[in-house]
Amino acid sequence: MKNSVIDNILRERAFKNERTVAIVRLGIFSFHLFIDTFAYLGLIEYTEIRPELRTVLMDCFVFLVSGIFVILLINKFYHDSIKFLAITFDYSIIAVMLVFEPTIPKGGQLIYWVALVASIFPFLLNLLRYSKSGVIYSSVLSVSLFIGVTTYYNNGDAENIIPMLLNLVLLLLIGYSITAASRKMMEEANTKRMMERYLPPQLVDELYKKNVNIEPGGVVRKVTILFSDIRSFTTISERLDANSVVSILNAYLSVMTEIIFRFKGTIDKFIGDAIMTVFGAPIQNDDDAIRAVKTAIFMQEAMKSFNLSHSELNEPIEIGIGIHTGEVVAGNIGSEKRIDYTVIGDNVNLSSRIESLTKIYKCPILISSATYDELHTEISTNQILAREVDTVIVKGKTSSIKIYEVMCFLNEEEKSLKLQWKQDFENALAFYKQREFEKAMFAFDRIKKDPLSEFYRDRCKEFLKNPPEKNWDGSFAVTP
Repeated sequence: MKNSVIDNILRERAFKNERTVAIVRLGIFSFHLFIDTFAYLGLIEYTEIRPELRTVLMDCFVFLVSGIFVILLINKFYHDSIKFLAITFDYSIIAVMLVFEPTIPKGGQLIYWVALVASIFPFLLNLLRYSKSGVIYSSVLSVSLFIGVTTYYNNGDAENIIPMLLNLVLLLLIGYSITAASRKMMEEANTKRMMERYLPPQLVDELYKKNVNIEPGGVVRKVTILFSDIRSFTTISERLDANSVVSILNAYLSVMTEIIFRFKGTIDKFIGDAIMTVFGAPIQNDDDAIRAVKTAIFMQEAMKSFNLSHSELNEPIEIGIGIHTGEVVAGNIGSEKRIDYTVIGDNVNLSSRIESLTKIYKCPILISSATYDELHTEISTNQILAREVDTVIVKGKTSSIKIYEVMCFLNEEEKSLKLQWKQDFENALAFYKQREFEKAMFAFDRIKKDPLSEFYRDRCKEFLKNPPEKNWDGSFAVTP
């Protein structure tokens, strides 16, 4: 990338500060021009030495140049050359004033102190630019100005000049350190702010400690991707006014975000009412798939209280969640103007396709076989219940994948019921795969209050009327 995000931010701030400095400069020299002119004409008296014509002419020149800077910056004409030209102009005017301005006292050691203050003042103004190169250039000019003026007025007491020069250099080093530290702090704050858009706080802190930088590029890694989507949100939104829709959607996304962050998921993006979440990037763990499934379970459970708290809804909101595990390219991807941390690849699309299958199979949570394999311990101990749903060929794929439903339960009683459902369903599914559709239909019909069993009962009826081809392997091609 030609310019990083922080460079663009600093450039914009530098432009605003340069404009402020230019306006202040114009105001100061306008005032000087006014009082020097009146003093030269004898209308006022504000210094012991009356200003000469050259003072007024120099004020006019400075006023004119200052006005040109202001006009350029107000019209948003800004380039680094403007910055260095302005710095050079400031120091040049100060140098000329110290040498030729008759109203500045030049006797004894007082001129040394005047030169020291005059060298520091434009340097301090330059710190507003947040520019390391500007600070270095200004430091060189400050030292040159001080040495030049004190040498010009040297009365043979160089031993008094050297300590002052050393203190000036020390102040310049401190100023440079402040600029460097301010820029570094801004970079870190900007990095954390960008990360906080899609990462839970604990991950942000961990990445920050590891000095992870937001720069373009990506790596191939295994992740678990979760897609969630509100069912028939367009229909719901048509029944409400715009403010209510936005309020409900924001409340929903806030609840879901809290759950995702609780299980250390990375929110890749919000796509309207849909959420794409990644587990395993930017930090990979052995339990990524487990945390993804637990996130889905808690998201579904949270919808019960969410619906109760939003009485303005004519009907409860339902969400579908699809989860898949596979390799993707993870990293910061974008243009010079915009960059986002995201994952891309065929497995991302597959995760989205699995989510869309929840509408067909009436299953709140569907996972791929790749994710199912990651849950071996949890499934074998019944900490997570999952039953085989189907073998499907999704849009854009030629090979089939096996999908499973994660069965949620709140207590042991409900768990026992779901276990019985799982056993009965898998027995019925075995008849279905063996093309014994009549047996399968009656087996599915015996499972009450189970939408998936009702779905298969209807499919068995259809297959009894129109049997599949002889080489049918039990897979089902999902049409768009």
